[in-house]
Amino acid sequence: MAKLTSEMKDLFASEFPFLATADKDGNPKVGPKGSFKVYDDEHLAYVEWTGKEAFANLKASGKAAVAVASKSKNAGFRFEGTAHIYYPDSAEYAEAKEKGGFGDGIAIVVIDVERIYQLKASAQSGDLLDESIPARRG
Repeated sequence: MAKLTSEMKDLFASEFPFLATADKDGNPKVGPKGSFKVYDDEHLAYVEWTGKEAFANLKASGKAAVAVASKSKNAGFRFEGTAHIYYPDSAEYAEAKEKGGFGDGIAIVVIDVERIYQLKASAQSGDLLDESIPARRG
């Protein structure tokens, strides 16, 4: 898995991250997730409260992208990877809740960070920074 740097962790702590998914027809869904946290050096996590479209997309495909950026710095990162969904009746949920300091929800989603891309106001925007699993080629 790709490794998050201290700069990435700091940005996550100070800015508002957005989750992006796609449905079975490729229609995008993007929305803020205020409970997102850096779970550890290779994972992001959040509490799912609504169970709506983005959650349905994660259940169907397991694929997620998370973007976080600073307007004042014109810079940020996009993290892509596989989502794991843990429900309240599981040991994984209890462990993730405790480790992440989360409240109760429909589920806790932990995302393996497999690729990290740079987002910045420059020609390097979209460049792959860290990759453990090969990036998709169009």
